[in-house]
Amino acid sequence: MAQLQLSDRQSSFIFYLVQQGKNRTEAARLAGFAAPRQSAYTLTSTPRIITKIRQERNKVYQTELATTSVQTLKDVMEDTEAPASARVAAARTSLELAGDIGKHSETERNYEQSLAEMTPEELAIIIDRWEGERMAFARDITPV
Repeated sequence: MAQLQLSDRQSSFIFYLVQQGKNRTEAARLAGFAAPRQSAYTLTSTPRIITKIRQERNKVYQTELATTSVQTLKDVMEDTEAPASARVAAARTSLELAGDIGKHSETERNYEQSLAEMTPEELAIIIDRWEGERMAFARDITPV
């Protein structure tokens, strides 16, 4: 994809809008535009600027927000004070994101049935596999 060439002020506008969470007019004012309200309207109506805003937002979603989301899921799962339903929902979401369960998961492809349709024995096999995978990440921290 060709790099979008923007002026310094346009780039600053996008920075304040996306990274700093400012509203359009405030972002234009901070970027140094003389008529912030009109400039904000013009900027956010320009296809090049719209494309760059989307690109920058996607970067935020895929980096900072993804990391925060994963940490939040982990925090909820590990919080013994959280309601069981919240912990289960967080665990299920984590497994879905990892591709272990859900419509496109390896389990679904291998067994061609949903977890709800499996026998206890089939579920035990899957759980054993997951436990084995989890244990592969464990490391001994016993002081020497």
